[in-house]
Amino acid sequence: MNESPNRRAVIVGLFVFLGLLFLLAGILVVGNLHKAFDKKIKVISRFDDVNGLQTGNNIWFSGVKIGTVNNLHFFGKSQVEVIMNIETKAQQYIRKDAKVKISSDGLIGNKILVIYGGTARSKEVQQGDTLEVEKTFSSDDMINTFQENNKNLLAITADFKTI
Repeated sequence: MNESPNRRAVIVGLFVFLGLLFLLAGILVVGNLHKAFDKKIKVISRFDDVNGLQTGNNIWFSGVKIGTVNNLHFFGKSQVEVIMNIETKAQQYIRKDAKVKISSDGLIGNKILVIYGGTARSKEVQQGDTLEVEKTFSSDDMINTFQENNKNLLAITADFKTI
């Protein structure tokens, strides 16, 4: 029984350290946070309306997740500047003349940014570049169109009624 008290403390400390290391690795794997250490570039877009887009929402290019929304803040009088973190391995495919639009992810309706287009003649996007925004047809626009169509249909049926 020549065990010193320091040896026992070192063994307990080693086990605690290994346990914390496994816990951290588990969080990174389960939480998909290992991509947090990938190199990224920041690209900007300015929207008139972000339709509920939030920090952390995904960015897609050709059906592949290539990044996340880093920050949203007001720009000018009524625009919202969206700063995107895009993985550098996707940088070679995105051109300076590519466009960005807001879309929905599945039936739940989480907002995502979709980057598309761009010509081979244009250079690849660089750190701090601004991508042009494509105006999309939102659900509010669709409802307003349906309301106008209903008014027109009501007017037509009223005309038929008088005939």
